[in-house]
Amino acid sequence: MAGQKTAPAGIIFDIQHFSLHDGPGIRSTVFFKGCPLACRWCGNPESQRQEAQLMYFTQLCAACGNCVKACPNHAMSLAAGGVRFNPSPCTACGACVPGCLRGARKVSGKRLDVREISDEVRQHWRIFQQSGGGVTVSGGEPLAQRDFLLALLMELHDEAGLSTCLDTCAKAPWPVLERMLPHLDLVLLDIKHIDDEKHREWTGSGNADILFNARKLAGSRCAVLVRVPLIPGFNDADAELYDIADFLAETGLKRVEIMPCHALGLGKYRALGKVYSLPVTAKPRVPEAVDILKGAGIEVEVHSMI
Repeated sequence: MAGQKTAPAGIIFDIQHFSLHDGPGIRSTVFFKGCPLACRWCGNPESQRQEAQLMYFTQLCAACGNCVKACPNHAMSLAAGGVRFNPSPCTACGACVPGCLRGARKVSGKRLDVREISDEVRQHWRIFQQSGGGVTVSGGEPLAQRDFLLALLMELHDEAGLSTCLDTCAKAPWPVLERMLPHLDLVLLDIKHIDDEKHREWTGSGNADILFNARKLAGSRCAVLVRVPLIPGFNDADAELYDIADFLAETGLKRVEIMPCHALGLGKYRALGKVYSLPVTAKPRVPEAVDILKGAGIEVEVHSMI
């Protein structure tokens, strides 16, 4: 219709319903694409770039050749032992996906507007109401699409009356995060490390603004649950855990979930042609982390996965 406003849109890579690990109750989780960090242990490597990407699961490929015929950019060719994929000319157009016999190809990332997402998640309002759940925005990092995020939260929280939760690394200017708070019921805040240099080495970015935002959140009226991804060799030594415990005790952020590292996303790295850099057999020191945090007067739960 003439004069009708276009709903704000953003790029996401998944909407997961019946989620039990992204806030209270049963929830729908909207996964935003794009992140200012590049954590070595990231369980969703397809979330890091804010653009559509083709994922090619070679172990599923039947070498039928349908993708070779369908690709308009000649990014695929038949070779001995299967299909050879050249990512350089690939535009992630998705032309190769429909004809794939075994689902070996998937485009991660699609543009949706606020109304499309709202219409989908609002179908589950009875489940939210009965379970005390709602909608969680996760990623990637939702704050990387700030205007779209704000419009979505206003639609879901203010207009639809749904409980909303932001899962964030808090790598953004404080005014950006502050704008979201009136439209949120809970913030899931990642605290990965206290030392700026080691944080930069393992995530690609320093943490001064993250810790600043954590202090500001602690003084806000919004409920905050801290999540600590526990990563062997990164933050599970006693000294590092004491640093985290001291910071949380100092700020008054006394509710924590420990998120033990796992390698469940390993297949995604292969599908993107990326290398997973952590030892897949390494086990984080969960009991030690629980004892140290509890010793600082912090309420601790252990999450089953990141």
